[in-house]
Amino acid sequence: MQMTLGSWLRLTVSALAASSWLACSSAPRSSASGELAAFIDAFARPERRDLLGDMSADAFAEELRETRAFLDQLRLIDVLELSVDERIDWRFAESILLGREIEQDRIQSWKKDPRVYLQLRRIPLTIGRPGDPGEKVEELLDRLEVIPVRLENGQRNLAVHVPRFQELSLFMAEGAIAIFDDDVARFADTVQDRRQELLDASRAARSALESFVAFLEKELPGRPFADWAIGKETYDAMLKHQYMLPYDSDALYEFGRREFDRTVREMEKVAERIDPSKTWRELVAEIKNDYPEPARMIEAHQEWVDKARDHIVEKDLVPIPWQQSATVVPRSEYLRKTSYYGNFSRAHGADENGVFAAEWMINPFEEQWDEKTKNEYLVEHDWGVIIVTAPHETYAGHHIQGLYQMHNPRKLRREFGISIFSEGWGLYNEHLMWETGFFPNDRIHLRHLQLRLWRNARVVWDVGIHTGKMSYEEAISLLADGVGFLRWAAQLEVDGSAQSPGYRIGYFMGMSAILKMREEFEAMTGEAFSLRDFHERLLKVGNMPPALMREGLMAALAESS
Repeated sequence: MQMTLGSWLRLTVSALAASSWLACSSAPRSSASGELAAFIDAFARPERRDLLGDMSADAFAEELRETRAFLDQLRLIDVLELSVDERIDWRFAESILLGREIEQDRIQSWKKDPRVYLQLRRIPLTIGRPGDPGEKVEELLDRLEVIPVRLENGQRNLAVHVPRFQELSLFMAEGAIAIFDDDVARFADTVQDRRQELLDASRAARSALESFVAFLEKELPGRPFADWAIGKETYDAMLKHQYMLPYDSDALYEFGRREFDRTVREMEKVAERIDPSKTWRELVAEIKNDYPEPARMIEAHQEWVDKARDHIVEKDLVPIPWQQSATVVPRSEYLRKTSYYGNFSRAHGADENGVFAAEWMINPFEEQWDEKTKNEYLVEHDWGVIIVTAPHETYAGHHIQGLYQMHNPRKLRREFGISIFSEGWGLYNEHLMWETGFFPNDRIHLRHLQLRLWRNARVVWDVGIHTGKMSYEEAISLLADGVGFLRWAAQLEVDGSAQSPGYRIGYFMGMSAILKMREEFEAMTGEAFSLRDFHERLLKVGNMPPALMREGLMAALAESS
């Protein structure tokens, strides 16, 4: 008899509970550490990574039941018996589960956002990762064969019509056709003995995607209209339980506004140094019109990735004890409207040469665009944004933080992370590179501050659109008029907050927390303080909410004193 994931989990929970009872009935009692280790082993099992299976309503309901079962089991463990590091792991696990419960019980994106059912990027990622093509076939077939079922269930589950979600989903779905026509077709030619099997599964998935597009165009608009806002109560719960921040939404909104104004004042001072006759907005417009040759956009990004690596090594800012690489590549076409710039794909393991290889995927310049689109693209891919963003994504930003997390000896911290640290670490690296002289002049520093202002604004509009403090148009205006973004880029930014509540506050709030920890660490270490030591110790703690990162950092410092 085949055991379902839900049945496996319930048996696991029962077994763990039984072991806890047996330990309590015998002497001496020292079982809490073992119970936590067993819990983490069950919670972090690789086969749990794709819980939703067919994405039916029953699957989403089962997911919520599993989350609550894990919470119940975690809370049976006696926290007082745990070591400092184990208590941090316990609290981290609880924050993850509470965040999931909020998403699964209160937000329920699966009822309103068609993009939930368009999780197709694993197909090109599976094809493109290092390894023998023949060993990827079964995984690829599994991913292809589940697509028609998921898309059919999506048509059943989507209960409401959110117009902007529909628009973005249509673009994403139509762009994804290339995955089947190009990526899978090319891959199939490399495994001739399974070629037809792959092509048949690909055709079925493509046909299902075409039917889903027709549903989005014709049927979904007839369902009840809805907004994406999650509401103040849910947002406050997320801040408290998932991010463990000392703010409710009202206080966070005001904090974001104050920091936005403070950054503007700093920009005005830098602009005064550059050219007293011009405003910072005028200067930024000039800076954005200095960009690489369009045909060399990938190479230009790679040049500054390499320079960031050399700077980190030369200044001895962060130890990098692994063989690794960070390469800039064009982004897959179907993902290009999900953000105006690109995304970073961390190393997931060493390749056949023992190298941990990561990729920075950017939206490339496309010759078929009209002149307006070309010009808009170029001023958002200027030298300033390249020079500032390269450290954020690669050295010593996401790429290096990801390597430290991958090598963390504590399983929970190795397998799980949170945007408020990882994205905060990326933004902190932009600040660090300015502090240590990486930026060539004040003009690039002004662009750096504008990009920080963008992250300030994210705190404001993310809270604003989800708690009723701002409308969609007001959020776009804050970014377009207050920060200087093009309107289409501003729309994509705000759309991201609508899709993933809370994620975008992580950049600025995480950076702020890291700077506070650094100040405290320096005060405690005195003359022995070094940036290298602080960064290494912090990265070795993990990737958790700032409150837990601080606790782990200070515990490690106390232990080594």
